[in-house]
Amino acid sequence: MKEQDNFLGKEGFIWWTGIVEDRQDPLRLGRCRVRCVGWHPDDKIRVPTSSLPWAQLMLPVNNPNPYPPKEGDMVFGFFLDGTSAQDPVMLGVFPNIPLKVPNPQEAFTDPRTQEQIDLAPVKPNETSNNYPRLIDEPTTSRLARNEVANTSSVVSLKTGRITANDTSSVERTPYYNAQYPYNNVYESESGHALEFDDTRDNERVHLYHRSGSYMEYGPDGSLVERVQKDKFSVVVGDESVLVKGNVNITIEGNANVLVKGTYKVESEGNMTFKAPRIDLNP
Repeated sequence: MKEQDNFLGKEGFIWWTGIVEDRQDPLRLGRCRVRCVGWHPDDKIRVPTSSLPWAQLMLPVNNPNPYPPKEGDMVFGFFLDGTSAQDPVMLGVFPNIPLKVPNPQEAFTDPRTQEQIDLAPVKPNETSNNYPRLIDEPTTSRLARNEVANTSSVVSLKTGRITANDTSSVERTPYYNAQYPYNNVYESESGHALEFDDTRDNERVHLYHRSGSYMEYGPDGSLVERVQKDKFSVVVGDESVLVKGNVNITIEGNANVLVKGTYKVESEGNMTFKAPRIDLNP
């Protein structure tokens, strides 16, 4: 068998770092246009964003769904075609602290125009579409950094909705007591969040929707669930519920129950019905 003398990596790899300038991949494969340091000039007239090659996104073998980096992200990779530098591959993103506001005329910074910023997702209580929202702020999630004092943070939003809108609610305050670097967070641009918090004695799992709906498992396994608007549940088969403690249900509107078969109620203790008027088979 003839030994192959021309294969990827035989002469080493050509590595690069750069700034994402465009993620609007026409093929929707998660590719980005990246301006690579040392390979592309900082003169956008000589080499505009539209002339940059599309960088492929390297994914793990068990994740075929791309979540491409955002404009302004610092990424790292290599060129599949070596020094020709026309076939880049992105391997990862460097968390960083942006020092400049977006400027489409300036290279190696967030290149979005004001129109693009206006179309970008906005988090609740935010007035800016930039992410991060503040200059000199790390691009990592505030939840992961345990920096939640800002009114736009998930913790602040949850606490505000509970205390302001639910004076009679039994809903508890958030379990959040994360410590960096033990909180593993995915937070989207518009404000959805998924947390796997490994902080000792405060371990949590938290799924949060930007509207304020969420599910949160506390350190002791307790579950807190909030639905900000309507809830619909459909069970195609059987449903069984066992509660070993007490059950308290408060309905501030009307309640209607329709049973199309036999309805049996049994109590091993006393049973009390209390109402201004009770009608049986009206």
